[in-house]
Amino acid sequence: MKHAMIRLAALALAISMAAGLTACGGAASSGSTSSSSAASGSSSTSAASQVDIDFSKNLTEDGKWVDVNLTDYVTLPDYKNITIPTDEITPTEEDLESQRQAFVEQYATPTEITDRAVEDGDQVNIDYVGSVDGVEFTGGNTNGAGTTVTAGSTAYVDDFLTQIIGHKPGETFDVVVTFPEDYNDSTDADGNTIVLAGKEAVFKTTINYIEGDPIYPEFDDAFVAENLQSQYGWTTADQANEEIKNTLTEYNKSQYLQNYLLENAKVKEVPEVILNTMLEQEEANLNNTAATNGLPVEYLLMMYGYENMDAFREDFKTQYTDQIKLQMICETIADAEGLQPTEQDLKDAFGDNYDKALETYGGTAYPMHQLRIQNGYNFVVENSTVA
Repeated sequence: MKHAMIRLAALALAISMAAGLTACGGAASSGSTSSSSAASGSSSTSAASQVDIDFSKNLTEDGKWVDVNLTDYVTLPDYKNITIPTDEITPTEEDLESQRQAFVEQYATPTEITDRAVEDGDQVNIDYVGSVDGVEFTGGNTNGAGTTVTAGSTAYVDDFLTQIIGHKPGETFDVVVTFPEDYNDSTDADGNTIVLAGKEAVFKTTINYIEGDPIYPEFDDAFVAENLQSQYGWTTADQANEEIKNTLTEYNKSQYLQNYLLENAKVKEVPEVILNTMLEQEEANLNNTAATNGLPVEYLLMMYGYENMDAFREDFKTQYTDQIKLQMICETIADAEGLQPTEQDLKDAFGDNYDKALETYGGTAYPMHQLRIQNGYNFVVENSTVA
């Protein structure tokens, strides 16, 4: 999935796999509305519950790792006079077009195919109303809002989505399914309990249309003013293009500097205390992302290609080691330049949210740690030149 815009961050202050999962996790409900959940497949595995994250674990109040002397692990390169080649950070026209396309893709509308029957694998927009013993139940109704499903898939209960194959747009027909024996109860319109487990249900279903190729709007003044002004403040395509170019340039600059530090600094190893602490926080983030989306952790892991939590842990250790090293390098630079943040720096950073932030993070340790990383990185940025 393409991001609509690269949100410039000079440095990822914390390795936040969960932030990406949250964005994708929102897609867990795509293809069905919240009101249509009773038609979808069920799992006897319970949804995750929120857990507290100990952000301050193994950090001192001033944001340093407990019993870790970074200079024992990090040998810094020449970081004070980095020259960045202009041609390496200037975005190409292809880069710019890719970003424009990512914007318009958000507002694409499918071609509505109405002149043929549904085939296996089609994306189909449908409506339905479910009932058991003639009584409609909560969660079994799209309320006329339409929902997109994949014909023939197992995303819905029993063989629901197989039964729509062969029907044409405009047809209304009954889909008859049997709920699993462990399916949760529902309620009727008056709040009375309706047992669904093991029951036969009838879903009066209408095929609205089959989704064809997407139709993309033009990236012009009208599109920018209508869709991007409220979020980005852009009113014309020219203004948007200029801002996109500037943002990509800054992003490329950031990537160049981060790669420079990783390639030229020497990091002997990542201390186990750092790796394990950050992994523990990421596991908690993953759990809370699942809980926020009402999913079991096992299901969220499956969505992102992990067989189990051990596979997630292994991927974290292999895929995010460079980001951890980068943080260590930036902290070491902050120490070398005497850029230890103060309480006033935290107050300036959080403003009116200072007290709330300390409550959220359990004190000053974690915010101080993030500022240490940012201070080290900012020093590198401020002392680099583009030529």
